[in-house]
Amino acid sequence: MRIGKIFGIDIVINLSWLFIFAFVAWSLADVGPFRLISVTPFQRMTLGIITSALFFASVLAHELAHSLVARRRGIPIKQITLFIFGGVSSLEGEPTTAPVEAWIAFVGPLTSIIIGALFFLTSIALGAKTPLGVATEYLAVANLVIGVFNLLPAFPLDGGRVLHALVWRWTDSRLRATQVAATIGRILAIGLVAYGAFRTLYYTGSLGGLWLIFIGWFLLQAGGAEQMQAELQSALQGLTARDIAVPAPEPVSAGATADVALQVMMKTGNRALPVMLGDQLLGILTMSDFVKLSDRGPADAYVTSLMTRVADLKSALPSASALEVVQMLSKSGVAQIPIIDENGALVGFVTRESILKRLPLQREAQRIAGAA
Repeated sequence: MRIGKIFGIDIVINLSWLFIFAFVAWSLADVGPFRLISVTPFQRMTLGIITSALFFASVLAHELAHSLVARRRGIPIKQITLFIFGGVSSLEGEPTTAPVEAWIAFVGPLTSIIIGALFFLTSIALGAKTPLGVATEYLAVANLVIGVFNLLPAFPLDGGRVLHALVWRWTDSRLRATQVAATIGRILAIGLVAYGAFRTLYYTGSLGGLWLIFIGWFLLQAGGAEQMQAELQSALQGLTARDIAVPAPEPVSAGATADVALQVMMKTGNRALPVMLGDQLLGILTMSDFVKLSDRGPADAYVTSLMTRVADLKSALPSASALEVVQMLSKSGVAQIPIIDENGALVGFVTRESILKRLPLQREAQRIAGAA
């Protein structure tokens, strides 16, 4: 859910954020620091909501710092998303050098630590026993914890990205840096899960232990995804769309009905079929196109009324960079990108499966190179 823009950057709230916002507000008022101060229940809840809002405003400031530095270094920013584990800046590009990556990563925790220091000074000025003093003291501690925690060398935390930048600089290998940072991150994530499980079992009803398990699990998943993406980019480096495409399946004729095409798809397992009129490619029919049938039966609709026409297709030339086609596939949300040459002939499809086939080949090449 988009809630607005700051410095031209879209701010989006994931539905999971609503849960964590409400949970933080409730815990502050009911079981947190505000339960000990002399205020009415309504005032306590109001303080909880305001403090929770300021806490997530601090998280947003952390992410804005990443985004603004990245944009200053020439990397476009798609949006900032707040979700259950905090926030994430969606960069539409990668840092071109290790120092740029290190600075983009480090500025987030630095911002949180500075905000924490400012809240700490404010709490001293307001008085530690006053309601606002208690609120600002909590915000000081929370921001300092966020800053320090994010400096842990666990990929993809900011500290893991700083480590990645350092190893990248030392080894001159981005892939090697990702492997090292992901491995260290995996060890730390497993440690968090184990410690969280211990706390949960030893201290019955410990929410802190469960939260550590969730964070460790998230780091495991995210770190693994980062490593796979880096290995995939390395595997696709220098390749073209033709190199990673799978051959196009047998076409269906323009005069075929939807039930005939559906039977072909079910028999062959293909999720997309070219629709041809003689030697001319008219369009591509996919499984998702069958929703256009509406109240018609498959036998009553021709494939030409359902297909996506060539002029409307998201397609690529055979000579296009494999990395560019992968990005196109990721952003478009479709299951395949047709590869169509300059003469309008369908060469094949780039699919997620065809892309992932490159990973075993890359790993084997690395094994052979390491043994040589």
